[in-house]
Amino acid sequence: MGHGKREFVPTKISLLTILLSSMVILMGAAAVAPALRPISEAFPDISVSVIPLVIALPAVSVALTGFGVGYLADRFGKTKVFLSSIAIFTLAGVSGYFTDSFWIMLVGRFILGVGITGVSLTVTALIGEYWSGTDRMKAISYQSAAMGIGALFFETLGGSLADIGWHEPFLIYLIGIPIIILGSFSLREMKGPSNFPEVKITEFDATEKRRKILFCYVLVFIEMFLMFSLPASFSYYVTEMGWNLTMCGLLLGTMGMSQAGFSLLYARSSNKFREYNAYVVSFLLMGTGLSALFILSMAAAFAGMMLIGFSLGLLVPTVVGQLSLYSTKKTSGKIMGGYSVAFNMSTFISAITITPMGDAAGSYQSMFLILGIFSFIVCGVFFAAEFTGRRAAAGKAEAGSLNIRAADADLGQMYERILVATDGSEYSRLASDRAMNIAKMNESNVTVLFVFDAERYSGLDGNIYSADEIRHVGEEASKKVLETAAEAGRERGIAVTTKMVFGHPAEAIVEESKCHDLVVCGSLGRTNISRVLIGSVAEKVARMAYCPVLICRKHREE
Repeated sequence: MGHGKREFVPTKISLLTILLSSMVILMGAAAVAPALRPISEAFPDISVSVIPLVIALPAVSVALTGFGVGYLADRFGKTKVFLSSIAIFTLAGVSGYFTDSFWIMLVGRFILGVGITGVSLTVTALIGEYWSGTDRMKAISYQSAAMGIGALFFETLGGSLADIGWHEPFLIYLIGIPIIILGSFSLREMKGPSNFPEVKITEFDATEKRRKILFCYVLVFIEMFLMFSLPASFSYYVTEMGWNLTMCGLLLGTMGMSQAGFSLLYARSSNKFREYNAYVVSFLLMGTGLSALFILSMAAAFAGMMLIGFSLGLLVPTVVGQLSLYSTKKTSGKIMGGYSVAFNMSTFISAITITPMGDAAGSYQSMFLILGIFSFIVCGVFFAAEFTGRRAAAGKAEAGSLNIRAADADLGQMYERILVATDGSEYSRLASDRAMNIAKMNESNVTVLFVFDAERYSGLDGNIYSADEIRHVGEEASKKVLETAAEAGRERGIAVTTKMVFGHPAEAIVEESKCHDLVVCGSLGRTNISRVLIGSVAEKVARMAYCPVLICRKHREE
């Protein structure tokens, strides 16, 4: 059997199996959300505040069992746990169709969460093991798209089936049967030694790191609380508006699809919002989307759901990327586990509080407006914090520039320490060559910096990509680029230090510039994305660096 593991090569069927499985991760638990009102009518003795547990209880299960299921996957093999998990997902999910007991239904929903946990953990791990380099990047992109398609498919189909009866939406979980069949012959374990190099990670003060990690947890809790107010109440909202439950499912699916699409496009961009800017825009989009639901219009409802999806697609990868930056190999499991708990517990708390909030507001329509105003308040807090931070940064940059000029005068040479940023693109190779030439003339030391943008590989929920998995992708992506740059320096007799850090490219380069006398970077990176809204990395570095910046462009004749 060991021989088979070593020789296994994933096929297109393997990828298809993983993508079909990924469809259930994002909204699998909420697939029956359009049926909440029919379920409430079928069980008149059950409080309406308890009914949302049908979609909230799986989140509690994920939060409680995530670490244990992950341990089993490492101990007994990911494919075994995957097949067991998809079987649990199918049986527990469809059990609601065969019962007329609300409490037995809730037991099945809790068990469903165990299945979702196992599927989420294992398919992500298998992507990391089956593919590398650009193939892995493609697989991750396909998975993001599959999540969005799954959200649209599940919610729309769930709404259509809810128009027939409250039992019927539970039949959606039969999708697990073809997945089990495909997975039984297309997925195998792959074992092998790790060839990832040791890299230098940006260090943070321990207290500051804990504060930032806790801040990320709070952010995702607030965001998911606001988002989950929708599936927990939408079947009531749309029927109050005179629409059918098919429309309920379509609207919820639109949110999931727009989240996946925006997240995919934003992650593939090389130019990102600064951390606090991303938070400002995220809560601005969330507030606008929720407020739009106050307007009794189908167009406003669809626009609002798309904006809410965009908000999720921006904030979730930003937070996951930040947590990856704060993680180490020894702490990544705990940090991402805490994220998973915050992510899933917020959905549970939202479900049990949303009905009382709707009653207090007088209608779900008014409740969404109140939640939208709350989101605007959060947005304003972040905007004020970012404005204050920028003024402080500008003062530091001016002081740093004066100190560097004084140091240059004492040293008697122009550039003693040169920083060159590279991502392996044509323009960064040009910058590296220019930096080596300058270093040769000045007898300078050179630091070659590779910044890995963790958000590019962040998933759409709390259980998708662990810090270790993102770290491995970054190490693999940087290895050849840094080795090539170091060899070019050695050939010129230049002392070269290579360094890889995680974070936003512009912010990381600016931070590293504190210890250097000159920054050299290319005008463009791997992707020449429009810079109208976000701004290029080179432009940000030129504005904010603590030392002079040289931006290298191609010669006109080239």
